[in-house]
Amino acid sequence: MIGVSADYCPDCGAELTTVEFEGRDRNRCSSCERTWWHQSVPTTSVTVRDGDRVLLVQRGGGRDAGRWDLPAGHPEYDEPAREAAARELREETGLVADPDALSLVGTVLSEGPRATYRSINYRIDRASTEGEVAAGSDAADARFVSVESVRAGDVYVRKLGRQRLRDSAVLE
Repeated sequence: MIGVSADYCPDCGAELTTVEFEGRDRNRCSSCERTWWHQSVPTTSVTVRDGDRVLLVQRGGGRDAGRWDLPAGHPEYDEPAREAAARELREETGLVADPDALSLVGTVLSEGPRATYRSINYRIDRASTEGEVAAGSDAADARFVSVESVRAGDVYVRKLGRQRLRDSAVLE
């Protein structure tokens, strides 16, 4: 099973067992008999290309501090993914993009220490954005770097970021 799994029921605290249900192993409470599904946490990302360069953000805090990634983050509870991606791009880099101008390139699953993440990935050309690149409140830096420097490992992009770049056909 992908992801992190609890060994107790979130409702009553009893031990969970594993049962096959709908063709998959599921956690089931031995006391209240509730079945628990392990679901992914949504995130969004945007690949902004400017010729042979790609826009990256250096994370400013948390466990990924110092690591590079695409502009990305979690949608708000009532926010469509495309709008979340445009918002994260603006918040982290200062670039503004019309959500409808973002092209969906795919999704990537990534197992983290606390959850499995489903990254919904978009792409846009720099010419279709407005504004100047500047690191946002949760970024230490934001800038365009050459795709070749990412391929060569000269710029360390965290695992999920590399998966996102492959999904966007930047790293092949």
